Amino acid sequence: MKNKLIPAILIGAGIGALVSLIDKNTRQTVMSSGKELGYYAKHPEAAKDKLQSSSDGSSKFEQLKDEVMFWKDTVQQIREENPELEKQIMDAKDTLMQKREEKKSE
Repeated sequence: MKNKLIPAILIGAGIGALVSLIDKNTRQTVMSSGKELGYYAKHPEAAKDKLQSSSDGSSKFEQLKDEVMFWKDTVQQIREENPELEKQIMDAKDTLMQKREEKKSE
């Protein structure tokens, strides 16, 4: 295997998860979350109702959509106010892509 980064990250994450389970509160939280997940797997309508209901009445989907639109507008504003920053970012991206292609061809 050429690239060992992803497997190493996954192994590290697994080891980190196991180490975190040493704490009793963490184990209890994981167990209760697992039971809750199992319940919702058996009762998908309850899961749908829970996702749609919220304290302020808007759905999780609407909240996510609003968040995405906020960041889209923020990025657009940055692009409009700082065209030189956008050019620098694009140049950096091009440089990284070029180096990536050079490594592939080796």
